[in-house]
Amino acid sequence: MECHEVQPLLIDLADNKLTGALAREVNQHLVGCEQCRSELEEIRSLFHTMNDVPMEQPDRSLRENFEYMLQSELNRLAAANNVIAKATRPRKPINWQSLLLRAAAVVILLGGGILVGLQISNGSESVPTKQIAQLQTEVKDMKEILMFNLLKEESPSERIKAVSYSEEIVHPNQKVIGALFNLLDHDRNVNVRLASAYSLARFADNKGVMDSLVFSLSKQTDPIIQIVLINILTEKKETKAIKPIQEIISNSNTMKEVKDIAEKSLKLL
Repeated sequence: MECHEVQPLLIDLADNKLTGALAREVNQHLVGCEQCRSELEEIRSLFHTMNDVPMEQPDRSLRENFEYMLQSELNRLAAANNVIAKATRPRKPINWQSLLLRAAAVVILLGGGILVGLQISNGSESVPTKQIAQLQTEVKDMKEILMFNLLKEESPSERIKAVSYSEEIVHPNQKVIGALFNLLDHDRNVNVRLASAYSLARFADNKGVMDSLVFSLSKQTDPIIQIVLINILTEKKETKAIKPIQEIISNSNTMKEVKDIAEKSLKLL
């Protein structure tokens, strides 16, 4: 595993939530990577500090403040929209759903910061596990909603933002993975497809994802996407990729540069 694959998993490892083959691969990487070991120790030190202080129950004002901030953000967006509407005619309709969802996400993330801030500033151990789990679920759900909302946008940059939201979800469900493969196989913008490929590479240790990457390679015709997928599958030593790579080499329409990389990859596989 590479550092960029390991680092998002360090919190789960420090919290003893990472098990099985994935945990073994992360630990194997840590043996030879001083930087990742150092980050893991910092995370463990933070957990130790949080667990050493007495626990305190947040009062109801926390939820009330959260709801107040959400409403304030929505009001601010509404006021800004009124100003824009008066200053610009004609204009492209504003996607209210996208704006409101982003506002809610900002406030939810801010709410998480408040919970952590409370426990540190008041000398408390941590917010009760149930509340932390509830907040984590709300943040994960909001990121998924934002992702699927942005996928509907015409702008490629907005769809790339959708991919970036998926990368913040540590354990994406099958719906998120399926959306990324839909972008990889069908999006009309090569940059969006490229972003999807790199995002999916994070989950290449999953057999279902790996098989889908192999199948996707067999359908790709864009040279950049072909090269990226070949490199991902070669790095993971996926022998199922041999057949689609051979087909790419034998295809008369394949660029010479792609064929050269494909031939080198076959030798490694």
